[in-house]
Amino acid sequence: MMALDPQDVLAKLNASTPEQIEALGYLKNEVIGHVQKKEDWVQHGVLRPIVRIVAPQSYETSEDDARPPFLTLATFTDEDNAKLQALQLLASFANAGPAFLPPLHAAGALPSVLSNYCLRSQHAQIILAALRVVRSIATAASYAPSSSPISQSSLADTLLTDSLLESLYHILSQRTSSLESETQASIVAHLIKDLCREERHQSALVSSGILDALATKLASFAVAEGQVLPRAEIIARYEGLEDSIPAPATSASSLDGVLGAIASIIGESPFRACKLLYSPSILAIFPVADINPTQPSVSRFGPNMELPGLRPTKHFEFEPMNLLLPNTQHHTASHSATPTPGASREGLGRNGRSTAKYQNSTASPTPSEETSASNDDAEEAESPLIPWLIYTIRSRSGNEMLMATSVLTSLSKAGFSYKTRETDLGLLVVPVLLRALNDIGTKVKDIDYNNFDQETISMLNFIEEAPAILARLITDSESLQKAAFDCNAVKILCKLLKDSYDTPPSLPKAWSWSPHNKSQDLINELPPECRLGEEGQHRYLVHRIKVKKSVLKAIGAVAIFKDDYRKAIVEQDIIHHIVESLTPSPDNPVPVVLAACYTVRMLSRSVNILRTALVDHGVSTPLFQLLRHHDVDVRVAAAASICNLVMDFSPMRETLVEAGILKALCEHAHSQNAALRLNALWALKHLVHSASVDLKKRAVEELESGWLVRLICDDTEDDALFSAKTRSEREAAQDTLDDMDEDIDMGLADDQSRNWLSTSFYKTPTTRGTPDVRMLRQAEALETLREAELNPIRKARHDDLAIQEQGLGFIRNLIGGAHSSSNADSPNDTTEMIDFLFSTLGQDQLFGILASKLRVKVLHPFSQRGGTNSEARILPPQTKIIESVIYILVHIAASIPRHRQLVVSQTELLKQLAKLFNNQDREVRVALCHLINNLTWQDNASDGPGCSQRAQELKKLGFLTKLEALKEGDDELDVRERAKSALWQMKPAY
Repeated sequence: MMALDPQDVLAKLNASTPEQIEALGYLKNEVIGHVQKKEDWVQHGVLRPIVRIVAPQSYETSEDDARPPFLTLATFTDEDNAKLQALQLLASFANAGPAFLPPLHAAGALPSVLSNYCLRSQHAQIILAALRVVRSIATAASYAPSSSPISQSSLADTLLTDSLLESLYHILSQRTSSLESETQASIVAHLIKDLCREERHQSALVSSGILDALATKLASFAVAEGQVLPRAEIIARYEGLEDSIPAPATSASSLDGVLGAIASIIGESPFRACKLLYSPSILAIFPVADINPTQPSVSRFGPNMELPGLRPTKHFEFEPMNLLLPNTQHHTASHSATPTPGASREGLGRNGRSTAKYQNSTASPTPSEETSASNDDAEEAESPLIPWLIYTIRSRSGNEMLMATSVLTSLSKAGFSYKTRETDLGLLVVPVLLRALNDIGTKVKDIDYNNFDQETISMLNFIEEAPAILARLITDSESLQKAAFDCNAVKILCKLLKDSYDTPPSLPKAWSWSPHNKSQDLINELPPECRLGEEGQHRYLVHRIKVKKSVLKAIGAVAIFKDDYRKAIVEQDIIHHIVESLTPSPDNPVPVVLAACYTVRMLSRSVNILRTALVDHGVSTPLFQLLRHHDVDVRVAAAASICNLVMDFSPMRETLVEAGILKALCEHAHSQNAALRLNALWALKHLVHSASVDLKKRAVEELESGWLVRLICDDTEDDALFSAKTRSEREAAQDTLDDMDEDIDMGLADDQSRNWLSTSFYKTPTTRGTPDVRMLRQAEALETLREAELNPIRKARHDDLAIQEQGLGFIRNLIGGAHSSSNADSPNDTTEMIDFLFSTLGQDQLFGILASKLRVKVLHPFSQRGGTNSEARILPPQTKIIESVIYILVHIAASIPRHRQLVVSQTELLKQLAKLFNNQDREVRVALCHLINNLTWQDNASDGPGCSQRAQELKKLGFLTKLEALKEGDDELDVRERAKSALWQMKPAY
């Protein structure tokens, strides 16, 4: 084709369809593969007419036209040809990089491409071309500068909306398989994988049925491999699931895209994990049933199917999917509960023991734990999907293996795998993942970062994502951390972190200089759709940032429990890189800083590292500066990391105090953000531990006594949420009364609010005369998980309790650390601080607060129409709160006789304490023994009568009987010995 003048091209683009096709063909030949020409043509103004061809604004749509038939047979017209070529051109411009996003945005490219003209077209190639445009825009947005009008978050907000999710669902749910349809589904899956990060988007993808559609895609791979369980078809037919068994996946199908999308949707949610396992296709090909091909079935319809269980414990005699895995000889002994991470900020009980005698201990249970507790009566089995994913990890490679690991991690962390599966994960998954990470990490050292082909992109994606997935997998599991350490995780991860700080190779600009470039003044006069934006970062630099964030998370996860692992990390000489990552910069954006804060917090759990490596590298300076960062998440992370740095054994405490850490933490303790308030109070609690009286008094004055009382008394978050909810309900009720004159069908409203359940219900077969109880169990399980996970009142109450616990701990540390004295009435640190608190907070008020923490709390009742049938809910006192209250009294009783007498005079408080001797938590019973010991302690002869009086009062309240019961019948040796000591001291006193 002969050369055309730009004005001629613009004229043809606005002319008849044949001329548009001619101009579009000419432009494709001009710009594809030539970035400089793309810039020139953008400045000539071709984008807007191209967008107009994609979705003509003059086209009048009726209700029927708005959603044309999906993939019906129709003639491919010249208009369709023009639209296809226009979409191909837009994809080419988007491929040129972030600089082209502003003109594409100004020309309205994205709304046109996402319109029904494209995504609901009758022609598969137009849908595919439109999706390729979106994919190219998403890729460019991943390394676009902050000034870009299109970012990954804004693109997610645009794409993951109800109207567009319906189109995406249709694309994923196509029954007819072809190269185009599989490629469409692959692009949609990868878009979901890359863009779905927020809770609201994840929930929308579940409600729209997309998670079920992806589950069907996943099941098709098992069908293609011939890995459907024996008799699954018979069971499916009986259960009404025969239509849910998908056709086999084709070679064009994308397993890594499907798994990645599923992993992104599930995230850390037990509810969404349960939705995946309850998806009809997963139930159809992976039925939970006692399947043994060597034995005839009791029923002519096959074995009865069960639902996958939360915290499953029921094992079938024959589990076919396990035959795909190597034999790892599971330990049959029960696994003890994993202890809470043990250092200063998140402490264990004494000697590293769990503080709980029984399962329900101090912290509020997780949603999955609550659901499990409610279903203890019925044993449930594990879904065969779990071993199938392990097999997939071992049989696949690259991103397919990685995404299978991500889904498996989500299901395992949500509690849907056997406890014994931890052995499989440590022996069969962790080594495979780390071996692949090491191999690919070695290969990327030799790649050309200026020539990104698909294989290179795939390897870089693996390096970026694998450490973060490993971190999720091994967090809170000592055995998996040991497995990772034994597989050289520390060396592999530290090498990746060092590589991310290497001097980058020579990186050219996205396009070269041209003698025809216009001056900046002329460019500024052009319309927005003709002006390019900022170039953005090179993909290699973005890759380095992602690797830093991911690797820092993984290093922190390895360092959670064992000092040996932390020491190995320090020996790799990476502390200076970690500290450097604490300084915000273009190379260290907020996600990297957050990950570095987490790693420092884990490493600072080691007293040795805290006093050597972290001090030597000056970690306190950047952390203190982060307390003033504009991003609240950074301030929250910095406050958490500083908790261990202000302990009494930390050499950085004095430096931080001189720098003004007390004022900064007290300011954050007044924050409206609950997490920041909690971490600041936690750090203050550590700061005053074994501190000077002067520093303790300054801390109370800076924090303000009135605010301290509010922190430990008020349910700030719960009350604020309740007030807002009550106000909105009143307004909604008034609006309803104003607008309606008849009653509302509340049952219908409730059904509509639960439309998220409908996509997982399978049809009940006609062979049954009664409704399937399992469907009701399915609905109940999902509803319980959903309510526990998404209920904001639950989160608000959890925040309040955590803050109250730290506030009480702050008071405990204020009056702790007394020095011995030969004179019982001479002032010491404890006595002085107790009197200071009595005068500052008020003696009666302090004891009243402590007593209130031991009482059952009446919560806000659910609002009912009319307000007459409200039923109050109660919350028993939480174990950690009880423990903190008792130890405050222990410290007061460790002071002078006058203070011991004050405690004994609090009759109502002591009556509450007497009820706690049967508490299930060992530490509570130990603390009560300490309290009796201190209250019956006799300093000298002059304290004899007072000591006798105190012992008599305690005996009247039943403490003697309670102690004797502990001494004789408690399961814990430590408790029995403490009770024996308290009895020995108490009996002579009366």
